[in-house]
Amino acid sequence: MGRFARIVAHHPYVILVAVTVFSTTCLVIPLTTKKLPNFSDPQLGFEARGTVIAQRLTAWNNLLEATRPSGNLLVNPIEQHTPVASNEILNHIKPFPISKYVNHSKMNKDTDEWHTLNDLEFDEEEGWDHHGHQHLASDGFFCTIPSPQYSRVVFGSSDGSDLFSLDAIHAICQIEHNMMKLPGAVNICETISPGECCQPWSLGNYIALLHNRTSCFHVTEEDVNMTKTLLKQCSHYYYNLQLSPDCEEKFCQQVPTQCTLHNAVYHILDYLVDIDFLPENKSTGNNSLKNTLMMLPIAQSVATLQYYRLLDVDFLCYGNVKITAMEFGLKITLFNECLIEDTWLIGAGGMFILLSMWLYTSSLFVTLMTVIAIIFSLGISYFMYTLLFELNFFPFMNLLASIVAVESVVPRIAAGGYHHISPLKIETVYGFPGLLTSSSGRIGADDAFIFCKVWQCAKTEKDNGTLVKLVHDTLKHATLSMFVTTLTTAAAFYASYVSSITAIGTATLANFAIMVTWLPASVVVSERWNCPFQWMTWDNTLRPVRNVTNRVRVSLDRCLVLSVTRLRYMWLVILGSLAVASTVVIFYHPRLKLPDTKNFQLFDSSHLFEQYDMVYKDMFWFERLQKGGSDTSMNTKLPLRFVWGILPMDDGNYLDPSSRGTLVYDSSFDMAAPESQKWLLKFCHRLRNQPFYQPVLGPLLPNCFMESFSSWMQRRCIDPIDNLNRTPCCETYNAPYKREVFQYCIVLAIADLYETPAEYFMPGVAGPKFCRDSHPPRICALVVEYDSNHPFSMSYKDIDKFYKQVEMWTKKQMSKAPEGMQHGWFISDLEFYDLQHTLSQDTLVAIVAILVLLNWKLNVLESIAISVAIGLAVDFSLHYSVHYRICPEGDDREYAVSYAISRMGGPTAMAALTTAAAGAFMLPSSILAYMQIGIFLVVVMASPLQLQKIMCRIFSGTGGKFVGTGRSVPEDSPSPVSGIQ
Repeated sequence: MGRFARIVAHHPYVILVAVTVFSTTCLVIPLTTKKLPNFSDPQLGFEARGTVIAQRLTAWNNLLEATRPSGNLLVNPIEQHTPVASNEILNHIKPFPISKYVNHSKMNKDTDEWHTLNDLEFDEEEGWDHHGHQHLASDGFFCTIPSPQYSRVVFGSSDGSDLFSLDAIHAICQIEHNMMKLPGAVNICETISPGECCQPWSLGNYIALLHNRTSCFHVTEEDVNMTKTLLKQCSHYYYNLQLSPDCEEKFCQQVPTQCTLHNAVYHILDYLVDIDFLPENKSTGNNSLKNTLMMLPIAQSVATLQYYRLLDVDFLCYGNVKITAMEFGLKITLFNECLIEDTWLIGAGGMFILLSMWLYTSSLFVTLMTVIAIIFSLGISYFMYTLLFELNFFPFMNLLASIVAVESVVPRIAAGGYHHISPLKIETVYGFPGLLTSSSGRIGADDAFIFCKVWQCAKTEKDNGTLVKLVHDTLKHATLSMFVTTLTTAAAFYASYVSSITAIGTATLANFAIMVTWLPASVVVSERWNCPFQWMTWDNTLRPVRNVTNRVRVSLDRCLVLSVTRLRYMWLVILGSLAVASTVVIFYHPRLKLPDTKNFQLFDSSHLFEQYDMVYKDMFWFERLQKGGSDTSMNTKLPLRFVWGILPMDDGNYLDPSSRGTLVYDSSFDMAAPESQKWLLKFCHRLRNQPFYQPVLGPLLPNCFMESFSSWMQRRCIDPIDNLNRTPCCETYNAPYKREVFQYCIVLAIADLYETPAEYFMPGVAGPKFCRDSHPPRICALVVEYDSNHPFSMSYKDIDKFYKQVEMWTKKQMSKAPEGMQHGWFISDLEFYDLQHTLSQDTLVAIVAILVLLNWKLNVLESIAISVAIGLAVDFSLHYSVHYRICPEGDDREYAVSYAISRMGGPTAMAALTTAAAGAFMLPSSILAYMQIGIFLVVVMASPLQLQKIMCRIFSGTGGKFVGTGRSVPEDSPSPVSGIQ
């Protein structure tokens, strides 16, 4: 320690130059040798890896990939293993006689000249002027039928009135007209003819179509009422699945002609009106239309970005009708642009913090060194992330963590209350895709505060001696405190590394060596440096401001000391009650909720794109049917899939979302064993008797192939038509079959199955899978699949009940299975449930109750904020505890409390104020992540977590005798209040 102190004292510039060269190199190398991060998919990595369900899902997806034509598994091995038969078929196909159809005598080589080809140049006007062709459907009104691939908007009324009225229809028609006449709309829309867009699919236009009106503006009150009556009369045909998008072609039976005219009823109910309008159960709904959708003849793509930017507020409402949601397929593209556009808010917050620190410390040198420290820390973190730990994937969470670091490091430095502060602390990530926590801001600044505070105290000692002794004493007393605060934040992030959520698996590694080199050297340089200009002008200008702020700070510290020491019991009751109330808010009501949507929210909840995904997407039947996610009989159910032969393992790199590993085969799997055949037949029978099974009409040929195979084996041994001998694959043998018979006949049975007409069999994922390189064919994997009676739901509780019920039954069956079938497992569409479950299990429960009241849900970003909150909370308490322990009057508990508050109250209040202000600057952002970071910084700084330092001091001062750890300050140190700096 003594030798190092001498080096710092005598050669601070050498240390600063060395750190600068090292940091600059670390910053330049990854920027020049690696690709810059790409945030085109911010949700990448927001998934569970390594959990039971996640490993099964990965194995299932790898199985599907392996059954592709280029994969290692075959579903119909007869094509792969009968090349002789294939050659015999090919030999019967004679070469096509091309010369018979080509008259070589009339071929003129001279005609293939460029001037002849130029005569065939396309005339841009030919398609329209010469033919007058219009791109219209058979109804003569729309260009084609509506489709989810088109852009769409949702309309609602500002006063809750019925949208199925003449006034509302005309208002929607006016908004539609305004939107289609915007500049550039004709360049991206489907057109009837040059310069004329197709008609949007809206309720008003369908009413006009049904009543032979040329435009929705010409619709009458009678037309509206007649259409509403028509929908009432025909809606039950839609819910009974008797209507289809092409009824006119299929001639829907038992459906009145008026219900199939132009397929208007189907398209209106499926696309344009919400599910509460004329519901299936008429007793639960009403005839009032609250939301209606309009599809624009514009495909969803990035080409609509400029068109979207042209939409003004005036176009979004007319009368009492307004656009409440949009879907243009632009969410990710717009997010990437806003990510850059909103960085000015981060810069504004940073400038405010820097200005506050400059005013507080009156040192421009400290301010500049802080900016350099932040840049260096980010560069070194990125270097270690990309090159040292070789993590190729840089997630969106890293960017957010860097923002938190920048916004929080500076105010804590300013909180040091000392003129010679310049911190650098590097905390790098080595867990995927973790937070790139360059300094994890506050810890680096808090360490700087501790160092500079001890430096100040050491300078006031009578025997402070030389600069070497000053550096030595400061390092001796500050190192432990810096290490403790570093360890707490590192532990908070490192603990979350055990999380299975990829984007949360994160930890920080404190580069303590740089911390104890850069900071002391910076302080020594600032101590010895005499600027030739002395900044006299600025100093004289800011001196009155500093005098005022110093007086205010001293007064506030006095009030804080008196309020804690004199009113400690009142604070105990108030803050204790607040802690109990917070517990109720978090765990009882409204409680912290798990996410209830698969869509990762990128913008504020009021954004039209987010409104569509979060609120309106499930209000229309075509959206529900696309994802199979409603509790009605019209939607698909969760599948029941049981897999054998593949171990549920994910041997890919958990730190890379694109690395999914390979299939791991179960060497003990043996489907050909007679006991396995017999058990599988019983398994399928018992499965169909379970309460979660959904009976399905029609043949289920591949679902449980053993049953179909047994029926196939009951055919006659001699074919009565061609007298072919089918032995041994015939009625001679009964299930279970001998191994040799099973292995031979299963291949022929599968070949026959794939020759079954499509009306009875559609190839799917169920059935046996054969190894491509095995001779003769061998079953390497097996899938049994049925439908459950449980619909897909975003509700964690509902899916949790379904999963546990099926999983418990599956484990019970596998425990009784023969050896070759014991390693089967169950899987379904459980990706979102697994994310919910992992968030609820792996996230540390240390949450600010105010965030719950602000309707935060426990998603990935919120989980990371919780981990950061832990470090923020503990650090403040640790600073007070350290100063409480080093109080020179250790026997007097009340004096120790006053001493700690007087030393730490002002600086921590400044840190909290500037950090909260930095967060407030981010609140106007349209990006949800920026907004939540802002809310997080404001709430944590102003919440009971910030006030727990008072609780800590109150509990320390309520009674008992305390013995200090020794004198860490000079004997003639000032009184706790009067000595405030």
